[in-house]
Amino acid sequence: HYFVLLILTDGVITDMDRTRAAIVEASRLPMSIIIVGVGGADFSAMEFLDSDDRLLLSPTGEAAARDIVQFVPFRYFHVSNKSEPSTCCSRVKIQ
Repeated sequence: HYFVLLILTDGVITDMDRTRAAIVEASRLPMSIIIVGVGGADFSAMEFLDSDDRLLLSPTGEAAARDIVQFVPFRYFHVSNKSEPSTCCSRVKIQ
């Protein structure tokens, strides 16, 4: 079995350290996390969690086993009239 956690959010992360630790721990499980940012909030923290060019580190320095987070700002799809969910889902790395 493989699981995909879909998170829809309109805000920012309130506890980045706990979030990073949970993602690093989850990176050893058969799962991926897709975060969809809705609205005009500052989603720079979500971009940080979507660590495409390096592995995410926990607050203690432990590296994730693999990149399991994909962040997508909904306004990208809404403004460009792209309704193609496969664009986002194609980035999920099932391993």
